[in-house]
Amino acid sequence: MSNEEPVQRLTRARLRQLQQLKTARERREQGRFLIDGEKLVRDALEAGAPVVEILSTTPELWQQADLPLTALSRADAERISDTRTPQGHFALVRDHLGEVQTPSGDRWQVVALDAIQDAGNVGGIIRSAAAFGVDALLVGPGSADPTHPRVTRAATGAWFNIRISRSMDLFADVKELREQGAAVWAADQRGAPLQDQKLPSKIVWIFGNEGSGISAELEPLVDERVAVPIAEGVDSLNVNVAAGIILHHAYARVHERSAT
Repeated sequence: MSNEEPVQRLTRARLRQLQQLKTARERREQGRFLIDGEKLVRDALEAGAPVVEILSTTPELWQQADLPLTALSRADAERISDTRTPQGHFALVRDHLGEVQTPSGDRWQVVALDAIQDAGNVGGIIRSAAAFGVDALLVGPGSADPTHPRVTRAATGAWFNIRISRSMDLFADVKELREQGAAVWAADQRGAPLQDQKLPSKIVWIFGNEGSGISAELEPLVDERVAVPIAEGVDSLNVNVAAGIILHHAYARVHERSAT
């Protein structure tokens, strides 16, 4: 932001517009979403995310951002945040979630989320997927919206370092990736031990609903079911934890091959 551009003040009409972004429908209609927290805003800027405005209770911290800047009162920060004690720093980001595309190259991995409802789980899986070199992530119907504030907070800056797409038809999208040569593997505690499997060069990992697992509709596409071995007497792992272990295992296997 240049020194000639004044800091804007938040009007009541603008406040109402920002409050409406708490709903997924309004975020899609406006094509914008808010991220909340100083570190997350700085991570978004560093990643070159399509930030269109910064809003802050201490706007002087953001004078060098070269973006429209709006001053907030503490009360207004609490009104637009979904947390009880917001830090007071927000960025308005353009919703750039693209269409599902087949990754390029001879080796790639895609994660598909099948009706994962908890926003913290969706955000955590996004974070693991970015950390372990996944090429793209599909958020299917019934899953928490990827622009939900709890998703972006749980994902941290990793949200901006992986290609995320909303899938309107997860069956069709996974089927297309399968036709492009990918094997479809589902996380399933009844499946074969993960460490015993040879990983294909192109893979779609499906992680299913917290309670019911993979939907019946996707069953015909699944080529292999894999499980993370756990102690006797334990029913299952949280889907976020299981996804992190599986994706780390795949990442380690790929790097082991690269080192030989």
